[in-house]
Amino acid sequence: MPFWSSNPNSGDEAASNDDDSNFNSILATYKPLIKNLTFSSFMGYCSAFTAKTIGKGVVFMAGLGFMTLQGLAYTGFIDVNWKNVEKSVVKKIDADNDGEITEKDLKLYWQKLKTILTNNIPDASGFGLGFMFGLRA
Repeated sequence: MPFWSSNPNSGDEAASNDDDSNFNSILATYKPLIKNLTFSSFMGYCSAFTAKTIGKGVVFMAGLGFMTLQGLAYTGFIDVNWKNVEKSVVKKIDADNDGEITEKDLKLYWQKLKTILTNNIPDASGFGLGFMFGLRA
């Protein structure tokens, strides 16, 4: 019987035993993962989930802003010099000041974020592992 198909309050002893065996099977499968789960790795996972959610919001707002400006420019209400906008954005985001947004900039931002988030926690490596797992989830 599937894990979710019976009501544990029905009084059906067979269903209850089957649910217990399914739960025990799941625990046995994930025991190595659960055994190594630490506070730091859990906080890393939660931080990654939050970062992904915030990232989606930032991307949404950037897209909405672009569409609004482009729509206003198309109808003639405003003029947008996209070359100047690009220069300003690159200047603000470029961490290594080479005039381009590259992989090196992303690595510098990752190092800053990691330093902030792992400050004074007991297991920084567990945090990093949880963070990477959270990004993939």
